[in-house]
Amino acid sequence: MTGLSTFLQIIWIASVALQAIILFLVLFRRHYRTLPMFAWYVSLNFAQAFLLFWVYSHFGFASQSAFHIYWWSEVIIMIVQTLASTEIVRRALQDYPGIWELAWRLILCGVLVIVAYSWYTANSKDAWGLMTADRGYRFVFAVAFISCLLLIRHYSISIDPVYKTLLGGFCFYSCGVIIADTLLKAQFLEHFPSYAEVWNESELLLFVGVLAIWIVALRQPVRVFAKPRDSSGDGAAYYDQLAPQLNAQLRELNDTLRKFFGKRATQP
Repeated sequence: MTGLSTFLQIIWIASVALQAIILFLVLFRRHYRTLPMFAWYVSLNFAQAFLLFWVYSHFGFASQSAFHIYWWSEVIIMIVQTLASTEIVRRALQDYPGIWELAWRLILCGVLVIVAYSWYTANSKDAWGLMTADRGYRFVFAVAFISCLLLIRHYSISIDPVYKTLLGGFCFYSCGVIIADTLLKAQFLEHFPSYAEVWNESELLLFVGVLAIWIVALRQPVRVFAKPRDSSGDGAAYYDQLAPQLNAQLRELNDTLRKFFGKRATQP
């Protein structure tokens, strides 16, 4: 493909192969039943690879057509990534409805910030507008979901390791892209000659690393945690079976959030 280095082609082929393995595991282990949006995310990433292969072969890597098609397809991938990650958080907090009410509102606020920031940068005269918008997306995404991970860790919320690994992979990749975008822009301002190639290689290497970790995690089925149901639906009986030293404060936080959002929802 015109314009792609041999090393970039190798790691691209490696990423496609790893995505194929993940797609197989999602189907074979039936993860698509519990994580349908993640299954869509993997499928669209896989399809994007073949789309870009055709685009780069037909128009060339450095062409304007390739540039526009890449960024339009990347916007779709970002949207699905946000939905898939939110789905994982919802699954992780499905037994804590009050905490989930807070989490999805925080994520929604982050998405609105992303949209506003991306719109502003895309309409500015900055030649780096798209990359700046991409970095802004990764930053808000990382902050929102790392906050969810810290909340889960602080309250010792028991979630399946598969969910934790998938969410951690998304956060790690976003943090890596933030660093790569920031350093690359500084190097470009110093007239670094191969900025586009280095940017693509750095992002692909990060993605390959995350894919490899996901393959290890997705080989295991998602464990189903049995929980007793009570008629009140407030989950009190379930909380009593968790870590004793955190039961009271976790249940209190959950109940407080449920009451708060419940009142807000009933207000005219």
